[in-house]
Amino acid sequence: MPHMVISYAKPVEKQVDIQKLVQDVWDGANETGLFDPKSIKSRALPVEHFASANGDQLFVHVDAKLFAGRTDAQKQDMNQRVFDKIAALVSDDVAISVEAIDMDTENYLKR
Repeated sequence: MPHMVISYAKPVEKQVDIQKLVQDVWDGANETGLFDPKSIKSRALPVEHFASANGDQLFVHVDAKLFAGRTDAQKQDMNQRVFDKIAALVSDDVAISVEAIDMDTENYLKR
């Protein structure tokens, strides 16, 4: 952990190399020093259909799923690092959000 799940408006692909986005989000999590690099996973999922009060505003959102036990300050640091990595890639009119989500180890299965 963490699993860095990136959701983005598909048109973002016109301005960003998505593989670089995936790598930069991974780098942001890794730079915190909180995780074994082998345990960090980053992936991107395009969203073709979306609606918001802002019409067709493009977005990049990251759900950072991690096992409980990190302090709020540690999670905020990770979120800010990831946010800054994304902001360096996308234009200013793209909405960016990052959320750290604590997971319960008793309810997580992995093979």
